[in-house]
Amino acid sequence: MWSDNYKAIAISLPSAGLLMIAQAATGCGLGILLADKIGQTKRNAAAVAMLVLAMATTVPALAGVVVDLINGPQSKLGVRRRLRSIREDSGLHAEEEVL
Repeated sequence: MWSDNYKAIAISLPSAGLLMIAQAATGCGLGILLADKIGQTKRNAAAVAMLVLAMATTVPALAGVVVDLINGPQSKLGVRRRLRSIREDSGLHAEEEVL
């Protein structure tokens, strides 16, 4: 049941950090509660799987933040790119003559 009515929500970096910390704390709390009910080998396998899943979901988000900091509109590269596009696009095409 997929709908196109969903809107993208932009959250600030501190809010995203707090959300990640809350998710990690929830996972740790559940792990502590269930630790005695699972055998050692299954517990180790589950821990490794959760760490891999956490890395697989966190690395792209962090990469996006770093790329935005480097290439974003407020960075040096972003400002240079904007100025270059303004200078190159004077509004006149090569076929038009200026009288």
